[in-house]
Amino acid sequence: MLDMKKGFKLISAFLVSFMIMMSSIMPAFADETDTSTTGDLLDKIQERGELIVGTSPDFPPNEFIDSTKTGQAQYVGSDIELAKYIAKKMGVKLTIKAASFDTVLANLQTEEIDLAITGLAYTPARAQQMEMSIGYNMKEDTGGQAVIIAKKDADKYKKLTDLTGLKVAAQQGSIQQQYTEDQILDAKLQSISSIDDGVALLKNGTVQAVACSEGTADEYIEKNSELAKLDELFNIDQDYAGNRVGAPLGEKRLMKEVNKILKEVNKKGLYEEWYKAAKKQSSEQFTLTATGFFGTCVQIVQYCWPQLLKGLGITLGLAAITVIFGTIIGGLFALVKLSKNKIVQAIAGVYVELIRGTPLLLQLWLFINIFSYLTNGNMPMIVSVIIALVINSSAYVAEIIRSGIQSVDKGQREAAKSLGMSNVHMMTKIIIPQAIKNILPALGNEFVMMIKETSLASTFYIGELMTVNSVIKSATYKSIEPLVIVGLIYFIVTYSLSKLIKYMEGKLSVSD
Repeated sequence: MLDMKKGFKLISAFLVSFMIMMSSIMPAFADETDTSTTGDLLDKIQERGELIVGTSPDFPPNEFIDSTKTGQAQYVGSDIELAKYIAKKMGVKLTIKAASFDTVLANLQTEEIDLAITGLAYTPARAQQMEMSIGYNMKEDTGGQAVIIAKKDADKYKKLTDLTGLKVAAQQGSIQQQYTEDQILDAKLQSISSIDDGVALLKNGTVQAVACSEGTADEYIEKNSELAKLDELFNIDQDYAGNRVGAPLGEKRLMKEVNKILKEVNKKGLYEEWYKAAKKQSSEQFTLTATGFFGTCVQIVQYCWPQLLKGLGITLGLAAITVIFGTIIGGLFALVKLSKNKIVQAIAGVYVELIRGTPLLLQLWLFINIFSYLTNGNMPMIVSVIIALVINSSAYVAEIIRSGIQSVDKGQREAAKSLGMSNVHMMTKIIIPQAIKNILPALGNEFVMMIKETSLASTFYIGELMTVNSVIKSATYKSIEPLVIVGLIYFIVTYSLSKLIKYMEGKLSVSD
């Protein structure tokens, strides 16, 4: 065991190292594009020469991902063209930050993004949480609100009243949710995070209808022969008509500038032109010719294997980085927990139990917001995700290493002491070499577990396998097939690694 003095030295060294690291990292991010200068958000945008727009690229043809492109160029759609136009008029460059719909709205409130352009519709609740622009996409042929149903039910469901008392899916907090509640009597609302999820629920019979924009409904129906559109559209309240641009609450000057640009867009009919071009691009992006489930899966793999391979690489890279740095930090906390000093033991214990006792997704959200605040929103999303994953892994690894060290027979320690060995010499020469045999298989299992845990990072669109799944769903308008393909990849990788770990464990046990 480490004595009190060494325990203090260890925890002090760790804290000093951590503070030095953070003091060097944070200014670097802050200096890169400092947004903390005085003035409102419009001034900050002009000073840094960059407009950061958040969008959820799973809403074709408004916003979606072109799977043939990478980087900023992969984000396409009529809303993306609008974002480009606004940035051009402001005389700044455009940066798109992709995330799930809920994450975009959260990022707007924390000012990680300057504007939200993601098919937003006006609702009184949203107007209390953000500044909302005047409407755009106001024409009936592009701004209507529709309901998708199963084609086999087309003769049964024709009007909104035919859906009375049935299960209807709509995105949480969307205008379609409000229309469903107001215009479909006794509708059993099923909240969803994306239209893809709603279509999947419709296909498996969980819901009987999906509420979405008319343009999106047409896109899904065109690519899915088993879907149809309800004959009757939602009656649109003119106060809620069209889409809106969102800005952080209180940013009046920024919204005034956006409204000025939107008036020009509406007057020239630019959005309708962008919408038609995006609709054509979406329909031409990827056409599935296979009809059966297996054939569709094969065709998706044939077309999307580069994206799947890249996503797998990012997933494995995230898991490897997480476990390596998690082992370093976890090892320090394990040694601290073995200290005789009650104070440092308590500090390490609180850290480990707090991380192990809260969900990973909650930690991702929490740490990403903290890092965004500390760096004025300039820390790259993937860096924030990696740090959050490392912190999570370190708590579990700390317990793995602690239990591995304590599993070494006490007689080994007593023998080392009788030979006059110091604590450090005993740990490095006697205890740790024996403990490694117990620790390595558990670390391997932690790596396998982390491969699966990285799927939670898809909320922030950082490119791992589940993000690729979302991209494929947007490109193909298929929900189940991409999930099955990605699920098989996860299974093959984790099963192979598990077998490898068992083989290594057997080799280590033979050498005992």
